[in-house]
Amino acid sequence: MAQKTKTRNIEIIYKLFFTILLCFIVFNIISVVLPQRDKYLSTNYWQRFPSLKNAYYDSVYANKKGGFIPDETLYSFNGGALVQGTSPILVNPEIPPVGKYLIGLSILFFNNEHIIILFSAVISLIMLFLIGRQIFSSSLIALLPPFFLSLEPIFKNQLVYTPLLDIIHLMFLLFSFYFFNLALRKKKNIPLFFLLTSIAFGLFISTKFFGLGITVVLAFYAVLLLNKDKLRFITFSITLPVSVFVLLLSYMRVLIIGYQLNKFLGIQKWVYWYNQGHLHFSFSVWPLLLFNKWFVSWDKKTLSDPQWLITWPMLTVFSLAVVLLYILKKIPKKIEAEILIAWIPFYLIFLSFGDANARYFVILIPIMYLVSVFGIKILIEKLLKHENLD
Repeated sequence: MAQKTKTRNIEIIYKLFFTILLCFIVFNIISVVLPQRDKYLSTNYWQRFPSLKNAYYDSVYANKKGGFIPDETLYSFNGGALVQGTSPILVNPEIPPVGKYLIGLSILFFNNEHIIILFSAVISLIMLFLIGRQIFSSSLIALLPPFFLSLEPIFKNQLVYTPLLDIIHLMFLLFSFYFFNLALRKKKNIPLFFLLTSIAFGLFISTKFFGLGITVVLAFYAVLLLNKDKLRFITFSITLPVSVFVLLLSYMRVLIIGYQLNKFLGIQKWVYWYNQGHLHFSFSVWPLLLFNKWFVSWDKKTLSDPQWLITWPMLTVFSLAVVLLYILKKIPKKIEAEILIAWIPFYLIFLSFGDANARYFVILIPIMYLVSVFGIKILIEKLLKHENLD
């Protein structure tokens, strides 16, 4: 009887802490959105569209002698233009169109370009929790990464400066990791889960520069090779081309108006060279992540990013330590964590060969939180068992 009472009390405490964390997450979202309520509740996009259009065509995006406009203005106009039937290669062609089409759908349904960002942020937090549930047996521990992320200015600002594509990008990345883990663990429907992985990955590379997808593909194959799973390796390889089809499908409007496939491929080549033109400060990602020293091409001085927190270097050091210890087999094997552990170094290496920008970390910091919590959990378990990492 006493044991049952103790178990019941533990369950009550567990549920209490879970509820408290969940309430804090909801509060953190509301505290950001509420001051922006006029923006999120507005239904006057099409009344503002002409001014957005004028701002775009007076900017450097359409006029070499034009001025700069915020990305929020750029994507607000893009979303409306695309749903009106404008070709994706005629407005801001250097960015793939899926995220901008989603902004357009938000405009069609709500006459508001900001709602999709709130949806994407909430879904991203949910997916972060679900991936945590795949890794941890405890829902309470799985809720820690979303809780910590909801405190980060880099996440909150995605809800303030809207609409931007980074949070949509994160959402698709988390979906791809989640379905990939299902394909690794489930004994049935493996082709279906790999297909869903490839679709989500296709949406990921169709939202921002597709070159970032290289890091994800390398991570996928690293995990499959690490586990020497020939069947899953072949199955994933068969479904992976679907992601390219998703990218192609996002440019369907281009093909409908008469562009041939070889010209479409030429567009992607141009996107690649456009992004190559922004490479000025190799390895600048590390000073920004670790010391908040931001090297930029428009100023000789080193700047700082107001979104930076001490959590950034802590997460970087700790998550890379987990990666190293896992490779050295000092940490117990957990197959659901492997895609995250594999992707972090690939992504950091990729970022090392370009200019640093804090917005590139919107997809990185949530994964670092998952890996860091995973490592801390292992460390605490070992300390409680009086073990060491030898």
